This record gives sequence, C-alpha cells and structure tokens, in this order.
Amino acid sequence: MFPKFVMIKQNYPAEKIDNIEEAVRKAVSDSKANLSSVNGKTVGIAIGSRGIANIALIVKTIVSVVKENGGKPIIFAAMGSHGGGTAEGQKDMLKSLGVTEDYTGAEIKTCAESVFYGTAENEMDIYGNKLALEFDKIILINRIKPHTDFEDITESGIFKLMAIGIGNPKGASIIHANALNIGYGPAIRAAGSLMLKKLPVFLAIAITENWKHQTNSIEAVLPENILEAEKRILSNVKKSLVRLPADYMDTLLIRDAGKNISGTCVDTKVVGRIMIAGQKEPEKPKIKTIAVMDFTDESHGNSMGIGIVDVITRRVFNKIDIDATSLTGMTSTCLLQAKIPCVAPNDFEAIKTAFTSSGVMDTENIKAAFIKDTNSLEKMAVSLSLYKEIKENKNIEKISEPFLLDFDSNGNLLNQIDF
Repeated sequence: MFPKFVMIKQNYPAEKIDNIEEAVRKAVSDSKANLSSVNGKTVGIAIGSRGIANIALIVKTIVSVVKENGGKPIIFAAMGSHGGGTAEGQKDMLKSLGVTEDYTGAEIKTCAESVFYGTAENEMDIYGNKLALEFDKIILINRIKPHTDFEDITESGIFKLMAIGIGNPKGASIIHANALNIGYGPAIRAAGSLMLKKLPVFLAIAITENWKHQTNSIEAVLPENILEAEKRILSNVKKSLVRLPADYMDTLLIRDAGKNISGTCVDTKVVGRIMIAGQKEPEKPKIKTIAVMDFTDESHGNSMGIGIVDVITRRVFNKIDIDATSLTGMTSTCLLQAKIPCVAPNDFEAIKTAFTSSGVMDTENIKAAFIKDTNSLEKMAVSLSLYKEIKENKNIEKISEPFLLDFDSNGNLLNQIDF
C-alpha cells in the first residue's frame, strides 16, 4: 500500500522583475559602456544552452540596443558539447529556448569547430569557437547560479559561458579533463581569463533568478569587472536559495527531468547527489531513493546527469538519445552521471521500486516528497509521515486534504497534481 499525500506550499520571499526590457536597458545604461563604439561593428551575442527565464526577451532587447547604436548583432551559440556537438544541434537548442531569428530580429550563426586560442597561465591549452574570433565586439549573456558539479567562488555564469560554452566540444573536453586535477573553478577561470584577453568582449549581461525561477536581477558588467561581479552575485544568490522542506527523506519522486531544468537533468544541489569522481558529495539533503517519471522534449534526448537517480520509467528511457548523452558524458568526464538508471515499465512500478528500495518495510509510513521538477519547489506533495515532521515550519502551508496516488490500468499516474 502506498502512503497518503498532502499538497504543501513553501512561502518564502521572491522578488522579481516585472518589466524585463526596461531592466535590460537600465542595466546597459548603468554599466557606462561606450555604446557609440558599436557603430558599424559586428557584435556577437553569445548564448548558452541552459533554460533561463525570459532569455529570448533579454536577447531580443540586447539585439535592439545594438541596432539602435548602429551595430550589426549576430547571435551565436556558446554551449560546449550540447546540441549533440553539431552546428545544427546548437541551432535547435537555441530554437527550443525561443531564441530565433524571427523573434530576436538578428541573424543566428552556429559552429561546433574549436580552434586554438592560446595557453593559459597554468599551461592549459585553450580552444574556442572559431566564430567568436570573427566579431568586432562580443556580448556575453548568462545566468549566475550555483553549479551542479562543484562549489567555488565562481560556478555557473559568465566565466563558464566562455571557458566551456565558447570552448565548444574540444575546449570543453580540455577544461573537464584538467578539472579532475586542479578543480573546476580554477580550470574555468584560467580559460575564461585567457578568452577575455583573446576575444573582443564588450559587455557581459549577468542574470539571476529567485527561488521560483523568475528573473530578479539583470546587471551589465564591463569586461574588466566580470570576475569580481560574478563572485559577488553568486554569493548573494546562494544566500537566497530555497530547497526541499526536509534534509532527510526516504524517497523523492520527480515528475519531470531535463536539460532545460538543470545541466544534470535534476539539480544535484537539490537532491544531494553529485556522483563525480573526486568531488565531495553534499552533506544534505540525504535521500535514499529517487525516481523520475518523465523527460522534457526540450532536452533533445540528452539525459546527461540522469545517472544520479535510481529509477526511471520506460517513458523516460524511450526519450533518451544515447549518442548525445554519451558525448556529453565523455566530454565532461563525468561518466557516472551519464549512466542509465534502472528502468521500470510505468509510473506505478517506478514509484513502487523507489519505495521498496528505500528500506522502509511499511511503505504507508514512508517519508516521501513528489515534486514537479527540481526548479519547482513552491508546491509539492508530501507523504503524511513527512508532513508530520515539517508541519511546524512557519514557511510551510498545507493546501490540500490527504489523497492517494491513482493509476490507470497501464500503471500511469492519473492524479492531476496541482504543482
């Protein structure tokens, strides 16, 4: 017998920007960048593969600013080995993010070829997208957030967009290989520092999101200030993180996993698992078993990171592009994350397996949570046993009566859970 669940809502402050275009324009103005210098110049706008709130509108606004000042904007992909490591795949990834020529009003160019940029101070050879060398000026756009695979003073942000994103497959592979010896942060910063010297970086647009993944700050940063700005912004982001409502639970059920949700399909810092050789595992949360029900179309089959969970449904398995996943796994050298978990035929069997494998003999009393995805932690279903532990938390509100998970004759979930 499965446990009964109740819906809860986590109530924490979540400031957001209402007028994105206005915020972008103000950020550029506040940066004191010499906009007249783009007149008559080709301006490359670097975009990664991550799902970022309002990214298409932010890019469109930057395109407009460049045009208004006489420049010719050209969007280019900076996504390492994502998109299957091909130019066509990169363009498909941008399209899935809503970044198209029709919407943004700018030409889009993609290229998966890497050329030698130079040797970093730590003697690491740096390779990068040959397209980036063709522009007169470059604007870098990325979200600043904790990385799924390591902790440092800079993690996922502008430096990573340069080192791994602009690095393309070959450059990204070198960074990951060196990271095994010197750490991800130092390797990424060494490559990014060389790229700042090699490339005509004009401006960086640093975006952050609140815990509901709504845009809450946009800052335009001059190239000489990128390192200090990224350190400061990341530190502030970490202070405002909201996680699962309990540090210890038997089972976590996740409806959707995918690359548009996290670089590892499920956020490692949310589920408390990294599974990379040499990297320290998070101290919390501690979750015995994790099961995933579905996989997003925006992932284009790349399931890199799904190896950190224990059980997936056949539905998830059928959507996996093993070649794209393996390419990312081999490029990143994070081989454990690229593995395929146990495959259950349907939702019922996946959930049952996760429950029974947790070691809890009486599954009616299991401490479990059911979330939409690791980006969506405002509303979730929790088992009654877990709710008893967290109900005194003043930031947690019960919003439903107890209910049982319901399945059809094929073992697929019927509950229309209001995440």
